[in-house]
Amino acid sequence: MSEDDKKSRKRSERMLKIFNTAAKTGVSMDKFPVHKFSKYLNGKIISAKRGEIEVEYLVRDEWANPTGLLHGGMQAAIQDEIIGMTTVTLGYEGTLLTIDMHVNYLGKVKVGEIIRVKASLVREGRTILHFFSQIRDKVGTLIATANANLLRTKYKIDFLEHLGKSPHEE
Repeated sequence: MSEDDKKSRKRSERMLKIFNTAAKTGVSMDKFPVHKFSKYLNGKIISAKRGEIEVEYLVRDEWANPTGLLHGGMQAAIQDEIIGMTTVTLGYEGTLLTIDMHVNYLGKVKVGEIIRVKASLVREGRTILHFFSQIRDKVGTLIATANANLLRTKYKIDFLEHLGKSPHEE
């Protein structure tokens, strides 16, 4: 194993430890050292492993379209966000950027309901990675799916460099 691979594995293990500690304790994302959009969404991590993460969200009123259902734009944004969270489980030094995403809107969910969003790495290429995500309601009905391609970059994510301890390690 190369030195870069060892560093990548260490970064991946660190993020997975933090995510899985959060899953065990039920802490919400607003208590995490993540960027503002993740804090705003305020999900709770259910599970995480390398290349896969599942998060639960409460559908809030400001996420609704005029009919009181989860807005399609929010469905896309949440899936893009969960895919982004999944990328940090890979342990890369640089960040990945979404270069395209296709969303399928298959169902509906009302304000006040809980959704579970899961993202998984499908293909890990040298420069392009493919992910699949899905939103399900509280009984498991499929609400939306997304396929996305992300580009590996050398741009470093600030919160990974300055992560420090999770709220549970302090």
